[in-house]
Amino acid sequence: MGSALAAAALDTGRPSVVWNRTPDKARALGERGATVTETVEEAITGDGVVVVCLLDHQSVHAVVDPVAARLAGRTVINLTTTTPNQARGLATWAAEHGITYLDGAIMAVPRMIGHPDAAIFYSGPEAAFGENRDLLDLWGRSDYFGTDPGFASLRDMAMLVGMYTMFAGFLHGAAMVGAEGVSATDFARRQGPRASRALSSPKPRWTCW
Repeated sequence: MGSALAAAALDTGRPSVVWNRTPDKARALGERGATVTETVEEAITGDGVVVVCLLDHQSVHAVVDPVAARLAGRTVINLTTTTPNQARGLATWAAEHGITYLDGAIMAVPRMIGHPDAAIFYSGPEAAFGENRDLLDLWGRSDYFGTDPGFASLRDMAMLVGMYTMFAGFLHGAAMVGAEGVSATDFARRQGPRASRALSSPKPRWTCW
């Protein structure tokens, strides 16, 4: 996902500095014009916005804690999937270090980034959202949900709960009729085109990293 975000920025001619915990993964971005660095310290040199997209909450702290002092006065946009309370905790940590923190939740798979079907939820300081809107809109539709840094991930989780409940309901129904010899394919057809697409899709449209 981080590579997809960087690629979308590069495709519009926006200068980008990238770093990846697995150096080989950044090589393709370097071929597209990104400045590839070997360390986080090198990556944050300068005064631009810092975008973080990692595996989980713990990995965010592992990467940014050691360079917190050097991020003072900067804006950090975190697009790593977190819980609402983890996002609020990161916002508190950022404030203690003089960092402006904007939290984001991605409602898309990597191949959707840069297209209108992608949606990313944001919450945190409204000024940080507005000042960086030109970058945020490169990735997809940008939706702002207020100053509480936990609201973006809350909305994300709420939508995922609804989606996965729908899939679970379909599978339950398919199992019920399957016990009487009705195929899941036939059941999906009678549920309408959305269920048929869900059955044939290798993964849900909305996926969380």
